[in-house]
Amino acid sequence: MKIFSLFLLCATMAWFISNLSDSYTANTYFNLEYINVPDSLFFAEKHQTEVQVKVHAGGFQLLRLNTFRKNIKVDLKSVEHKGDKFFLRQSVFRKQIEQQLPNSLSLTEVGFSDTLYLDLYKLHTKKVPVISSVKVDLAQNYVLDKALKITPDSIKISGPKTEIDSINYVKSEEYDFSNISSNFKQKLGLLLPQDLTNTKFSNESVVVSGEVFRFSEKIITVPVTVLNLPEEVSIRTFPNKVSILCKAKVTDLKEVKVSDFSLTADFNDYVDENSPILKLKLSKKPEGVYSAKLKEEAVEFILNRK
Repeated sequence: MKIFSLFLLCATMAWFISNLSDSYTANTYFNLEYINVPDSLFFAEKHQTEVQVKVHAGGFQLLRLNTFRKNIKVDLKSVEHKGDKFFLRQSVFRKQIEQQLPNSLSLTEVGFSDTLYLDLYKLHTKKVPVISSVKVDLAQNYVLDKALKITPDSIKISGPKTEIDSINYVKSEEYDFSNISSNFKQKLGLLLPQDLTNTKFSNESVVVSGEVFRFSEKIITVPVTVLNLPEEVSIRTFPNKVSILCKAKVTDLKEVKVSDFSLTADFNDYVDENSPILKLKLSKKPEGVYSAKLKEEAVEFILNRK
C-alpha cells in the first residue's frame, strides 16, 4: 500500500510538472506603482493600485505570477485630461506594461476597454489662521505682556477646491492655564476636519505661549484739556486735574511722566445747558502702561465770556 501511494504521488508530480512545462493563456493581476506624477496633481486616498491582465506564458511562470504579483511602474508624463478627468490611453498604458515584461511572457489583453482613468485631482492651496481655544487664569497681580502667541499662527491646506473652500480657519485643542505667574508654553493639537479625506495640512499642532509679568500701580494726576472751545469764551473745569490709576511693570512705571498722557474733553459734546458736564477721554497713554483707569469719568465746568 505504501509503495502504491509513493508511485501515485510520483505520477501526480510528474503530471503536474509536465503540465507546468506547457504554455497557457490566463488571467492574473499586476500591482501598479505610479511615477512622475505632476506636482500640481494629487491622488485620491483610494485609487486604483492593481489591474487585471491576460497573459501568455509557461505554467511555471504563471504560477509564480499568481504567487508573487509583478509590480508595474506607470509613468504619468503622458497623462491627459478632459475637464476634471485624468486618463492614460490604453495604447500608452499597454506599451508601458509590455516594456517591463520578460520576453518569455506576452501580454494578450488589458482588463479595461480603451482608457485607464486615474483618481487624480488638481491641487489647490490656501493659508488659514489658527485660532487658539485656551483660557489663561493669571495669579493675583500678574498680567499678560501682549497677546497670546501662536506658532505658527496660520497653516497651509492643500487639496481639491471643493474641499478646502469650506475651511476659513482651524482651532487648537482646548487648554486651561491655571494660576499663572511666569512665562508659559504648551504644544496643542489642531482640530482638523476628518471628513476631508483628500485634503492635507501643513501642520497638525501649534505651540501656544505667553509672557507674564508682575504689575505695580501708580497714580498720575493729569490736567484736563478742553477741545473745540469757542473763541469768545474761556472755561474752567471742576476738577481741572484728574487722577489716573496706572498699571505696568515696575521699570515702566518709574519712567512714566504726566506729559505722557493726554486727558481731553470735547466741547462739541456739550448738549444740555442745564447740565454743564463734559465727558473725559484718555487720548494718549504710554505704550508700557497696559491699564489706565480714570478716577473721574466727567467734569463740571463754568464758562466765562472774554
